Amino acid sequence: MRPTLAALVHHSALRLRVLSGEERLDTEVRWAHTSELSDPTPYLDGGELLLTIGLKLPVADAEEMRAYVARLAGAGVVGLGFGIGVNHPEVTPELLAAVREVGLPLLEVPRPTPFIAISKAVSAAIAAEQYRTVTAGFAAQRELTRAALAPDGPEALLGRLATQVGGWAALYDRSGAVTAVAPGWAARRAGL
Repeated sequence: MRPTLAALVHHSALRLRVLSGEERLDTEVRWAHTSELSDPTPYLDGGELLLTIGLKLPVADAEEMRAYVARLAGAGVVGLGFGIGVNHPEVTPELLAAVREVGLPLLEVPRPTPFIAISKAVSAAIAAEQYRTVTAGFAAQRELTRAALAPDGPEALLGRLATQVGGWAALYDRSGAVTAVAPGWAARRAGL
């Protein structure tokens, strides 16, 4: 599972504060991207936490903020991280109203937290998940190889395979006849 907005909020070093969208913090983040463009959507894939200090945004213009947030939501952005203390001392009521209108989570990023720290946290979580997936795949492969080399080879292999996939497995001969099945209850499903 990819990192979630909640995981980033609970990351103590980042000190992010949730201003809106608390009910959507379990949303997975595919990447963290920084942009100061008024329309960054051509450069997004969806699933991003977009980070901005609002450098080129008319954050006090309610209509502009609604249009900006609508573009982000339409592009699949899962959250907006707004850095305070550089260009704007706080999140404006207009931006807050716009994200609440569409249900987009808004995270306040304090001045001491660099955007690169958020990007690194997302990247590290994604890398850790990929490592777990690869490690689990190698472990499953080793287990299946050991089972195939066991004295009761095909039956042991099928049993391990069924366990790995959380279902059932069957071995068919060249004519299409079932020669083994695991677990036993799956015999009917396999055509026995």
